[in-house]
Parts: sequence; C-alpha cells; structure tokens
Amino acid sequence: MAVKKAAKKRPAKRTAAKKKTAGKRTAKKKPARKAGIALLKKKAGEGDVEAQYKLALRYMEGRGVARNRRTGTRWLQRAAEAGSGQAQLDLSFCYFEGLGVAKDDQQAFRWALASAEQGEPVAQYNVWVAYSNGIGVKADEEEGLKWLVRAAEASSADAMTELGQHLLEQGRDREQRALGVEWLRKAASQGEVEAQWTMGLVYENGWLVDHDLGKAFSWYLKAAGQGHPVSRAMVGQAYYHGEGVEQDFKLAMKWYRKAAAQGDPMAQTSLGLAYLDGEAVRRSTAKALQWFEPAAEQDHPDALYSLGGMYLIGEGVKKDNARAQRYLRRAAKLGDEEAVELLEAMESG
Repeated sequence: MAVKKAAKKRPAKRTAAKKKTAGKRTAKKKPARKAGIALLKKKAGEGDVEAQYKLALRYMEGRGVARNRRTGTRWLQRAAEAGSGQAQLDLSFCYFEGLGVAKDDQQAFRWALASAEQGEPVAQYNVWVAYSNGIGVKADEEEGLKWLVRAAEASSADAMTELGQHLLEQGRDREQRALGVEWLRKAASQGEVEAQWTMGLVYENGWLVDHDLGKAFSWYLKAAGQGHPVSRAMVGQAYYHGEGVEQDFKLAMKWYRKAAAQGDPMAQTSLGLAYLDGEAVRRSTAKALQWFEPAAEQDHPDALYSLGGMYLIGEGVKKDNARAQRYLRRAAKLGDEEAVELLEAMESG
C-alpha cells in the first residue's frame, strides 16, 4: 500500500489567531498605543519573559513599532533563553528561514528541541522533520518517530497524518497498520487535507477497512473542497465513472478542470481523453493535445501513450513516426503494457 507523499517536509510555523477589530482605528488611540509599547519595553527590559516575547512579535510583524527582524530575534533570544517554549519555537523557525539572523540549521534544531521538551506540539513535529531529513542534526528515523508520536498524542493534525501514513505503509503487523488508519481518521476529522485524501485511498482500496467507494468519494470531496488537486481529480473520476456517486459528466468535467488547472497530470490526461473520444464534451483533437502535452511533461503514461498514438496515425497532428516512437518508448519505460505491445508491433511490421 503505497501512499505518495512529499519527499521532504518543512518545519511548521505556529499559526497565530488574528484578533478581530471593531471598526477603524482612530488617531486618538495612538498615544495609548505608544504608552502601551513603552510599558512593554520597560517590562521586557526588566526581565519579564512574556513581555519580551510580545515585544519580539511586535518587531517581527511591525505592529505599533517599525518592523525590525533583527531586534525582534534579539528579544526572542532573550525570552527563549529564559525558558519560553513559544519563543524557542519561533526562534527556531527564524534560524531555519534566516529571518533576522543568519540561517543556521543547527541552531534551528537546538531551539526546536528545547521547545519540544516543554511539550509544544509544533516543535515536536519539527524535531521529527529534522531527524527525518537530517536538518541540523544527524538523520535518525527511530528517534524522530518518538517525537512524531508525542506530537500526534498532543493532537497535532500534521503529526497525526504523518504518523498514520507511516504506520499504514511501514507498520510491522496488521495491528500497527490499523492504528495508522485510526490516526489518519482523527486527523481527517480535524480537517487535515492530506489525511482526508489518504482516507479516500484507504476506502477505495479496502486497506484494513471494507471496500467502500461511497466513503472514499466522501473523503475525496472533503479534501477537494480544500483545493487538494489529486482529490479534485479523484472526485472528477468518481463522477465520470459513477463510482461511489451517481454518474454526472458535467460535474466530472468541472472537477477535472479544477485539478488540471492546478497541474494534476491525471486530470489533464482525463480531459485529453474526453476531448479525443468526444465523451461528455464535443470532440476536439486540438483540446486533447492541449491537455495531453502538460501531462506528458510530467511523465503520465496514459498521456504519453495517447500522444504516441496521435502522432502515429496523424490524428489532429502531422503524422510523425519518430515522434510517436519517442512518446511510446517513454510510456513503455513507465510500465504501460499497451505501449510495449504497440512498439513491438511497429518493429515487427
């Protein structure tokens, strides 16, 4: 059961909730704001850790003071050294991105670990990322997995998803793989888009659950609603073939176009085939070519095979045997059996 994922994860950044304001700010508030910042600076200078952290954020974001990331990271450093887990996490991210300080992966890891040890879930997740990819520390999958489990247990949706996918793919037995599905279900229920997509795969393929195309479609649709391109293509496919939902060519084309516009090669190929065959849309070899080409650039075997066939017989393009063979050979290398058979027939004929 292979779940395709990004090869390398980036450390996550804390997502701060935005405060709502009750209308426009007036000039009368400026003296009060200045007084508040002056008090914040005074407390920070006296060693108040919370004030140091709040002042750091103001400088980093330019709220009430001129934006100055160097000054901001200096206050983050002071708060972090005083033991603020939040400051340690933010300082780690600054070192990773080079915000206000020179980029330094070892310092990024150092502060992420300090924050993680205080129970900060985002930091725990980032420590796993560091160990998994050897960022600022020697790669150690076993050690990293310990931190991923801690982050998942602290309800980090990202961590739940990664842990679920890891156990689903690499669990030592059925029990561990089933646990992976449950972690994915928890993350998906919290709205984590990769988990929703993976749950679609779980039900579509019957991985440790009863095969259920209706539930697969439901999860794909949730992820598609959040803009996940592969899930959008899967929703299009479900509507096109009537798998888990009533067949609807119009909705199929709608979702295929959304996914294709985001560069999904399966959706691009599906649109190409629809235009080539005149199914659900008016037949157009020009539009078929328009969608096959970008999919072929991404090595989608069906797109390569289709282009090979078009150039072989001159369908909508000038006949070109050499070009047809190039496309067909690329498809064959990717395991397309029809391409292999067609090449053999061309060579023997």
